[in-house]
Amino acid sequence: MLTDRRQRVLAALIHEYVAHALPVASKALVEGYPLGVSSATVRNDLCALEERGYIQQPHTSAGRIPTDSGYRSFVDALLAQADLDEDPATAEAMRRMRESARELDELLDRTSAMLTEITACLSIVLPARAAALPLRSIGLSTLMQQPEFQNSIVLVPLLRMIEDDSLLGYINNTAGEDGPVVRIGHENRDESLGNVSVVATQFGRGSDAGIIAVIGPTRMDYERALRAVQAARHTLDEI
Repeated sequence: MLTDRRQRVLAALIHEYVAHALPVASKALVEGYPLGVSSATVRNDLCALEERGYIQQPHTSAGRIPTDSGYRSFVDALLAQADLDEDPATAEAMRRMRESARELDELLDRTSAMLTEITACLSIVLPARAAALPLRSIGLSTLMQQPEFQNSIVLVPLLRMIEDDSLLGYINNTAGEDGPVVRIGHENRDESLGNVSVVATQFGRGSDAGIIAVIGPTRMDYERALRAVQAARHTLDEI
């Protein structure tokens, strides 16, 4: 377990890395976040976080970036918050969208498009017993704009899983029944997903349950993704 202070330092580093996709120096944290401690304390905390495997230094002269373990600690802290729920503005937009949609397929496509717009990730919203991913509406082009996915080593395995529908099977087995489940990097059982994170949940119940998923780099904005997926789930639970 991390102390509250080190958890705040880790959270600040993750927020900075999510925003800029560049290794984070201690100076950026001291100047950009209200940590309430000296620069020496922040440097010491970063060293301690690195020793425990929460962050790493990609190059000796660079700042630090989160590891899968660092993201997991951050996400667990988010999920433990009693007030982590849907974003009110997103929930209202989805409610209006539900009311204006003429049929279920249109609503699911529009929900997926909204999730992609909010999260800048690949988004999947499918009804129960869907047999294939609808490539027209999952936001693949948006995902490819992320710097991580300009590397074919990261992108190609994911594309293969989309093409052979193994991604659909994985999401079906991952999605939580009672709220979003988050799998980060190498927590994913398939090595093709070792460089991505998945936030997935079901909507509806039993044999009528559909799935909602957001898939992006491990550097995704987890708080935004979780709130958006929650809003989508609550909206679609009501149809």
